[in-house]
Amino acid sequence: MIDDVMIVPYRVRLADTDAAGVVYFAHLLRMCHTAYEEVLIQRGIDLQKYLQEGTIAIPIIHGEIDCLRPIFWGDLLLIALTPQFLSDTELLISYQLTSETASKTILAQGKTQHVCINPKTRRRIAFPQEFRSSLEQE
Repeated sequence: MIDDVMIVPYRVRLADTDAAGVVYFAHLLRMCHTAYEEVLIQRGIDLQKYLQEGTIAIPIIHGEIDCLRPIFWGDLLLIALTPQFLSDTELLISYQLTSETASKTILAQGKTQHVCINPKTRRRIAFPQEFRSSLEQE
């Protein structure tokens, strides 16, 4: 288990909003996943290498999002990610979305649960140590 919070900024785009002009709930999960990918890049995890080698896949087995306040086009969000390894094969990431101008007010929160698998056998395998270490660094 770890307690390492990572912050990624995200500017809300028009494509993120619905006909009412607020962010569509499903897009919030995509924003969270985009922030997760950015953290992987920032932490030096070459996911493309793993995908090309065919050594691991990291599918999401559960996702949830709670919309607490409306989010609009142009808003600059701060997405806080807290990764937690539940086991050698399972990773839970908690997300809190706040506004750059009111970072104490949570606009949305969510979770994604990932497993590490062998893409050929579709069986769970341990996350590579490099992956774990990168997410566990402070």
